[in-house]
Amino acid sequence: MKKSGLMIILLPLIILLLIYSKEMPKDEYAAVSLVAAVSTDTPAQVQDQAEKFSYLKQLSSDKQEAFTRFREDRDLSELIQFTPEDMMLVYMYSISIGDPDLLYQIVYNGGQLPDSNTFHDDYFKYAMTYDSETAMHYRYYDSIKIDESTAEENKVVVLITLSLENSTHSMALGLQKEDGVWKIDIYHLLQDYKNKAIKNEEVNH
Repeated sequence: MKKSGLMIILLPLIILLLIYSKEMPKDEYAAVSLVAAVSTDTPAQVQDQAEKFSYLKQLSSDKQEAFTRFREDRDLSELIQFTPEDMMLVYMYSISIGDPDLLYQIVYNGGQLPDSNTFHDDYFKYAMTYDSETAMHYRYYDSIKIDESTAEENKVVVLITLSLENSTHSMALGLQKEDGVWKIDIYHLLQDYKNKAIKNEEVNH
């Protein structure tokens, strides 16, 4: 019999004996239970658990390579073939790694964005915590799709949806085409976070 098979059979017996003899503190029992649970995993399951989720990996291999080139050269032409749904994944990836400089490149400007340094500072101060939670929350998303009822030629809304038991959560983000690339129209959200934070500071003082 293989060693893993022996562990599966023997560990529960050992745990039961120790519990009934009252020789094991609660914390130690929890630790041995965890070892038993881990020991029953197959090598394939262990490998799957070790692979971390990435929004970037949800893109096709060709677009992953195009995005890698974009990150290195900051050449927006690499993203011209990206659909609004692809750009939503790029956005979710950018906020998941907390990179405001990368985010700045894919946010719709329309004459409203400040310089990159101001955006960088404001993002870290007012939006990063919220965005990190959002990226974590939607990593088990069910779908990313355009809201066709509101779609225009150069302006769309993309919905990312997550279902959990009897609940459904959705987040809608607007995108606009600029320089031939679909960009995320979220600067107004950053402004909202900033205004609320400033108001809270004024109230607390």
